[in-house]
Amino acid sequence: MLALLLCVACQVELPKGVLTERRLERVLYDYHKAQGMADVGVVEGRNSEILRYELEEAVFRKHKITRAEFDSSMNYYCSNLERLNRVYKHLNRRFKRESEAFGDVEQSGAAFTSLSAEGDTANVWGGASIIVVTNVPGNNLISWRQPCDSTWRNDDDIMWRFDSKYLSRMGTTEMFADLVVTYTNDSIRAALRRVRSDHTTELRMGTPKGWTPRSISGHLYIPAAEKAEQRSLYVLHNLMLVRFRKDVEPQTKTDGLATDSLGRHAATDSLLVDSLATESGTDERRLSPTEFRDQQSVDQKIDVVKEKPYQPSARPSRGHLQPVRRQMTR
Repeated sequence: MLALLLCVACQVELPKGVLTERRLERVLYDYHKAQGMADVGVVEGRNSEILRYELEEAVFRKHKITRAEFDSSMNYYCSNLERLNRVYKHLNRRFKRESEAFGDVEQSGAAFTSLSAEGDTANVWGGASIIVVTNVPGNNLISWRQPCDSTWRNDDDIMWRFDSKYLSRMGTTEMFADLVVTYTNDSIRAALRRVRSDHTTELRMGTPKGWTPRSISGHLYIPAAEKAEQRSLYVLHNLMLVRFRKDVEPQTKTDGLATDSLGRHAATDSLLVDSLATESGTDERRLSPTEFRDQQSVDQKIDVVKEKPYQPSARPSRGHLQPVRRQMTR
């Protein structure tokens, strides 16, 4: 009984003329395919807007709904993003299974699909798997922020990557996406992209030498539209925040034979430089023994003690020769 009451309550929540989530999912699956065909221009020589209108009408006839019912449903779900997120999560899985079945994998994104949170090139995205942005006032600006942990290093580059699908009554609607990086030195760098139609968007940010990212944030913005017939939305999926670690150049090892143990210069002949040169290497003159001794440390100096000179006795003993006395003249 409780389960029955919950089912009835869920059905009562939907206004009259609004499609259920499961039915809207089936309609949007064909609707996005029709818009993709119109963007590519499958029929040459046809006006793209006329072709778009005809393909949309074919989708409505297939699911036996009117354009008014579709518009009312989208207006309701654009104001209830939680429900719309659920619809697009199922829809995204369906598109992904179909792409894998046909082997339709973009070469540019194939290198990032198997990335994990480990390694030098890692997917460190911690946000939602699906982001829906509409031009309904109040839901037309989405922001996110992600701090950098201790695994980030100096010079790590960053790329924010996502695939987008759009739905619009008035053709292609622009969406603006930016990536903002704050570094540990309080510097800030930003990158801005204009997103149009269904394609893959990449916002890359190179890190200057010696800088370390501290936090990363991003914003998604669609100009608001007041009229219901101007409603549009972008659905972001396959979101990735890729960290690229730059290769560290190995230090060059010095060959032991490249250094001359005798202090000789590489471009100078060994016979032209004195091996006993001073430590500064600027004086190449041969030193005298006295100069060499004075430049040695104190404990290596040799102190020569001179003995007192011999002085003969004033009174020589008998038998020795007497010194010759000369007469002094005035």
